[in-house]
Amino acid sequence: MSFKERYLNRHIFFEAAPALVFFAVNAVFGLMTATAALAVATVLFTVSGMIVEGRVPVFPVISLALVLALGGATLYFDDETFVKIKPTVGSTLFALILLAGLNLRRGLLPRALEGQVWLTEEGWRVLTLRWVALALAMAILNELTWRNVGTDTWVAVKTVLTPVSIGCYILVTRFTAPRYWNPPTDTG
Repeated sequence: MSFKERYLNRHIFFEAAPALVFFAVNAVFGLMTATAALAVATVLFTVSGMIVEGRVPVFPVISLALVLALGGATLYFDDETFVKIKPTVGSTLFALILLAGLNLRRGLLPRALEGQVWLTEEGWRVLTLRWVALALAMAILNELTWRNVGTDTWVAVKTVLTPVSIGCYILVTRFTAPRYWNPPTDTG
């Protein structure tokens, strides 16, 4: 399986598309309408991902829950702070879930990347810790951004960071995997 087949697949589209919808709707109609559009797009792309993949995608479902909770709070309270902290809360929660998964017999990251990446136990631990560091860096970056720039600039940065962060996770995985690669043995 090539790098492109393993990492650059439709998962990226399903995860990045709602951010692009958010950006486009914000540019025309403003943040509140964009927040509603983000919620709808996230539902549509998550359900589409489930149909295409034939399974429940772990990370997009968590993102969907956060979008609905914090996007809903944004609209209900008419306060943009909730949607602005969503990437911070999401990235921090993601890091904590990954850390908690290290204590499970089979961690969460191997389950989420099942069929795409095969690593030794040590490899999964190292990759998980690197993903945790990246998630926390993204949380800090979002906090610094939304607190120091205007809303339209924050939306633009968030939109750019969505595919960039996905790319960073791919690169971290790509450069970690060769050292710990452990492909399944074919018993057939």
